Amino acid sequence: MVPVMIETLVVGIPPSPSVVVLRPLDEHSTNARVLPIWIGPTEAASIGIALEGQPRVRPMTHDFLANVVAALHAEIDHVVIDRVEGSTFFATVTLNQGDEPIAVDARPSDSIALAVRTQSPLFVDEDVLNSSSFPYLFANHTNRDAAMEEFRDFLESISPEDFELHE
Repeated sequence: MVPVMIETLVVGIPPSPSVVVLRPLDEHSTNARVLPIWIGPTEAASIGIALEGQPRVRPMTHDFLANVVAALHAEIDHVVIDRVEGSTFFATVTLNQGDEPIAVDARPSDSIALAVRTQSPLFVDEDVLNSSSFPYLFANHTNRDAAMEEFRDFLESISPEDFELHE
């Protein structure tokens, strides 16, 4: 398992897609790999709200799920994006309840939204990262807006079909 962080999140307004881009934590050089995962706009908005730490008057779905986990005296141990089939990614959320680990199948978008809210570690299976990531050169930009625009251009140049595995 490779520990990753959210490099960026692009919340698209339909029909434009939303994408969350993950990057391995151990790749600090300007040359890195990124793993874009296309997600729904609702899930993207939920991740964005959690990343920004925006307080909510009432719990959203992922807040509710985190509250249920806590009410059951469990905690989110970690999240793993553990496989990919074509352009569809799969994830597992591992909970700890006492000394009992519990693995739950989940969509990556929901898993990421939950991990951000609970500050849980996020991982990608090494085989998934090797088969579905893209090399990316992170330039040392003094202008963050220009760097983000360049990255968005990169995201617009790829599509979910680029992730299909050909055997």
